Amino acid sequence: MSNKFSQSLRAAFGDGQNGERVRQRRIPPRKTSVYELLSYAILPCLFTMVGAMPSTAIWLLPAILPLLYVFYRRFGIYFPFACLCVYGLVSLTLNYDILTAVYFCALVFGFVGLVLSCQLSPYLACAACAAVFAAIGALAGVGVVRLAEGVPVSEIAAKYVLDERADPVISFFARDYYEHAELAPNEIKLEPQDDGYALAAASAFSEWAGDEFGYYIWYYCIHYGAIAGAVGYFVAVIVNRRTASCYDDGTTDAEIALSTRALGGVRVEKTPVAAMRVPRSYLWACLLPAALTAMILSFVGGYDFLSSTVMHAFVTLPSAFGCFTLLAFFASLFKGRARTAATVVVAVVGVTAVLFPIALFATSILGVCDCILDLRFWTNFIMTD
Repeated sequence: MSNKFSQSLRAAFGDGQNGERVRQRRIPPRKTSVYELLSYAILPCLFTMVGAMPSTAIWLLPAILPLLYVFYRRFGIYFPFACLCVYGLVSLTLNYDILTAVYFCALVFGFVGLVLSCQLSPYLACAACAAVFAAIGALAGVGVVRLAEGVPVSEIAAKYVLDERADPVISFFARDYYEHAELAPNEIKLEPQDDGYALAAASAFSEWAGDEFGYYIWYYCIHYGAIAGAVGYFVAVIVNRRTASCYDDGTTDAEIALSTRALGGVRVEKTPVAAMRVPRSYLWACLLPAALTAMILSFVGGYDFLSSTVMHAFVTLPSAFGCFTLLAFFASLFKGRARTAATVVVAVVGVTAVLFPIALFATSILGVCDCILDLRFWTNFIMTD
């Protein structure tokens, strides 16, 4: 482990023994913004919601992880980690749910990976660290549940859907699936007003869940974990570039005086999000091997789930990362209110990609195009011509 990396880890855990850092901590900070105070109120509400209704957490993890990082940047490592522990203990004690166990592991690993990524460089390694740790956390949570239940993942998923069919989220998806499902010839599809409709819908949906998660659980863990980690990293870069801590690598008194109080040390990323891009070497180092692997598996047959997982992990997600940074680059070309509007559009596209896999796939195609053509270069070339 290098000396710089050791210093970064000590900064992350608030090493306050250095006399220079003690002096810098006495520098008066700027006043805390209203947005930061609002985040302090939002995070407990989100934790309460995912603890009381775990079925909603899958869409809230990409929001919780960045807020945890804001807490880290502001207060250091111990307070946000304590918040995580309280969420896990209270949720698992008062409202035990297997999804809570999975999400708790994903958040713990994701938060540690996010903090660790901000001690590294360059930015591709940082983003990969945040995404991989979150995905590993989700897989670890599934492993814990698998060991605790003692049955295959397919049976756990099918049983969970039936047991929790009264949950509004599960009930909604069960009814939607049942409405469009093709039943066996000897089965009669019930109408919403018929007796037993809810049970019939949940039973059909549980069969699908058992088949789907029995094979594609790796796919879903990598998908949602990596997305949450990537969103957290983008927010971390923005927060780090707008704040300064006495524990940062190479920070000055002037930078600390212009920042609100920050106790979580990082190695500030000099490259803005708009300048980040996936290098062309990604095409032959990741995309080509993944595509060849998927082609071989398709010829062999019976490994569609493995082919999809490989392509998603090594092609779709990295390409979508490149697309989002490309959109941030386009937004940076505007000035004044137009830039604000463009930034909002980029944020909406990002949220859409997080919530809808088809939107993520569409952004990945544009990301591959940018990797091949370097659209930033040609945009600057046209603008300066």
